[in-house]
Amino acid sequence: MSNPISYKTPSARALALEILAAARRKGESVEDLLAAAFLRHPRLPRQERAFLLELVQGVKRWEIRLDFYLSRLAAQPLKKMHPLVLLLLRLGAYQLLWLDRVPARAVLHEAGKLAKSRGLARAQVGFINAVLRRLSAGGPPPLPDAASDPALALSVVHAHPLWLVRRWLARYGPEETAARLAANNRIPPLAIRVNTLKTDPERLQKRLAEEGARAEPCSFSPVGLRLTALEAPPLEMPSYLEGLWLFQDEGAQLVSYLAAAAPGQTIGEIGCGRGGKTAHLAEMMGNRGWLTALDYHRRRLQEARLNLRRWGAALPQLLQADATRPLPLKERSLDTVMVDAPCSALGILRRHPEIKTRLHEKDLATFPPRQLAMLEQAGRLLKPGGRLLYITCTTEPEENEGVIAAFLKGRPDFRLLAAPETLPPAARMFLTPSGFFQTSPAAADLDGFFSAVLLKK
Repeated sequence: MSNPISYKTPSARALALEILAAARRKGESVEDLLAAAFLRHPRLPRQERAFLLELVQGVKRWEIRLDFYLSRLAAQPLKKMHPLVLLLLRLGAYQLLWLDRVPARAVLHEAGKLAKSRGLARAQVGFINAVLRRLSAGGPPPLPDAASDPALALSVVHAHPLWLVRRWLARYGPEETAARLAANNRIPPLAIRVNTLKTDPERLQKRLAEEGARAEPCSFSPVGLRLTALEAPPLEMPSYLEGLWLFQDEGAQLVSYLAAAAPGQTIGEIGCGRGGKTAHLAEMMGNRGWLTALDYHRRRLQEARLNLRRWGAALPQLLQADATRPLPLKERSLDTVMVDAPCSALGILRRHPEIKTRLHEKDLATFPPRQLAMLEQAGRLLKPGGRLLYITCTTEPEENEGVIAAFLKGRPDFRLLAAPETLPPAARMFLTPSGFFQTSPAAADLDGFFSAVLLKK
């Protein structure tokens, strides 16, 4: 009888290098690559899973500052380095500077071992070792002088792109800019939304405690909890598998209330993604009425279908469509349309730090035309007196207030509606004097969401 094949689980460092290399090579998000890695290696120990997440997200969160240090420690320009050499230097430097419990000798040894396993030349292995030894022995090089170049200093210290820092300095001033940058580098809370079709926050708290997890109520969302301690991987917990909760930032939970969804209504959602807000709409409707959710991406719709099935949301019909073009829905037929618009996502940098180096300033101009086209198509679907809800997760006025102003200029049959009564009382503080809804990691530890409610006259 032959022996069963033994599969060796790779180390967290090896997987981190693989994920970062694939993200650079294929342009895929590190979040998707991390999720795929966890599926491929279900036996990866819990400690290694946490270490892998820390390495990948930590390197992406601090990449700009790491590169500043490495550019001063290495004789070779970063742009001319072999991609794997640069990735190994970033991984090593991150461990040396941010992870106190990892011994320097282990960092150097593992970096060399990984370099050899990936077929790098002896000279490249030696180069990696020399740079990391220099960093370990002498510490990081001095940061830029804030007095001579405030924007560059903020960019490097907080690891944000220089173009974004300059934009925010012009809009917010130095103090608020620094606060926003610092908030983006804090690890966000583990916020979850309770499935009120199946349970309530108080009962779920008790259930989570039985499963070894501690949770406390959210500050603003009445259906939100924050997980403060876990004994098991959360997505393997029975309560999650039964569809009693999902991960969703408190800011994302709040914007759905602005739809004022109720049983028996006819509602359309444009840009449903993986179905988080779709499920919330179905809950508020009590699974009664008509709800169609659209998205352009087939894979997201497949994930949404699975999530909604687990959630017990039987109401939504999912449809693949390009929402910038005429939609296969009857005009003037819907009570509400929610447009969760594609955007630069600068309000969720703390959860997706890779955006810092993936997004370029020129990219910002690509979003408003698409956002405006989606609003135009959505507006045609509404009945008179219907509600159009526009949502983004960005901080930039061109994608937020600017898009709303452009839409209203061409559509005098719509007007802006503040709608404080639709929000939980504690969340009404996020309505601006102009009537927009806005949250920020710096203000209340929520992701940065923008929303506007438009009423069809």
